[in-house]
Amino acid sequence: MEQPSKKRKRITKKAYEMEVVDPLEFKANCASENAQKIHTYDELKVELWCDKHYHHRRTFGDSSGERYGIDVDLVQDLIVRSFRYLLDIYLRGVHFNFINYFDSSKPDKKKDRIVLKDFKDTGVLNIVAEIHYLDTSQFEVTIITAMQVDDFKVSDGQYSLHITNNYVTLNRMIKNTLSQKYKLDL
Repeated sequence: MEQPSKKRKRITKKAYEMEVVDPLEFKANCASENAQKIHTYDELKVELWCDKHYHHRRTFGDSSGERYGIDVDLVQDLIVRSFRYLLDIYLRGVHFNFINYFDSSKPDKKKDRIVLKDFKDTGVLNIVAEIHYLDTSQFEVTIITAMQVDDFKVSDGQYSLHITNNYVTLNRMIKNTLSQKYKLDL
């Protein structure tokens, strides 16, 4: 009995169009026209935690039973994007407090929290997060709460990071006035 012939998949890219990566190649980087990459450091560790308040708000809803727009995936995505922007802005020399250094001798010390705001067509996702330094290259981010509302209140003295499609701004609330500290165009 003759077997039906199977059609072979077509290769759409021609061999000459395929990019060849040479790990020993010398090429331009930020400092030199003739440099060779020898290592990539991928060891920054960020643990993401959720406070029981956020967990209950996400699971059971708020006082009116609503929990729209605060799913773990959405919140996690905003935390990851925000952490990158916060480090970027901080490394550019903008001084602001967003990292806490835990001191077991002063467990009741006031901790800095930051409000992360993602402006979308469906509304503004607001996250209150607390970021702690654990060790070299290790951080802990705790989601205190999350709400998707347009009129979320930022406390006096508190920093907020606003992310839109076109820019990211770092702001601080001073005496009920939101002042912009830094703007990063996207």
